[in-house]
Amino acid sequence: MFPLMLDVSQMSVFAIGGASVLVRLAALDEHGAKNVQVFAPSPAPELIAAAGSRLQQRWPTQADFATIRPKLVFIADIDDDEAATLRSYGVAAGALVHVQDRIPLCDFHLPARVRRGHLQVTVATDGTAAGLSRHIREYLENFVFGPEWAEHVDEVAAARRAWKQQGLSFAALGKAVADLVTARGWLKRPQLPAALRPRGPFT
Repeated sequence: MFPLMLDVSQMSVFAIGGASVLVRLAALDEHGAKNVQVFAPSPAPELIAAAGSRLQQRWPTQADFATIRPKLVFIADIDDDEAATLRSYGVAAGALVHVQDRIPLCDFHLPARVRRGHLQVTVATDGTAAGLSRHIREYLENFVFGPEWAEHVDEVAAARRAWKQQGLSFAALGKAVADLVTARGWLKRPQLPAALRPRGPFT
């Protein structure tokens, strides 16, 4: 699986299905998606409230896909045959499709993630061991990347902007960031023999 980050702010997105759609919608809203349509024939009250005017209480048709041409499609809580049909509509429209817990029907997988402000740390197992991904995410969330990392990222971003205005080269910017992280002591690891110690911001 090839990792990448997508800017969903201007993408047309379909979220289709049952209760799990609420989770997908919340994540899309968190990441600034502004063009989301939700399709759920029997939505729970929580989904009705969250989706608002974006909700259509029906399944999407082939014409919906052909006309709107979503770039991303999330499908959940639907039987295999219906999910496969909806996936075919999405693929024909040029969308990337994710069908929850149906790996053969997925164009991409969703990693477990820790988010601290602008920092996102993701964990993935290529869709093979989702429980392990969540376990590792919880470890990182609780013991490695605490809430303070949101401020750390903002500090580095501000410093990097100032250094760029000073005309530092790309290589010099990288070294300046590494030196700042080292000076702050944000990333630590057990002491290793000198020959095995990595270079960079890890101390």
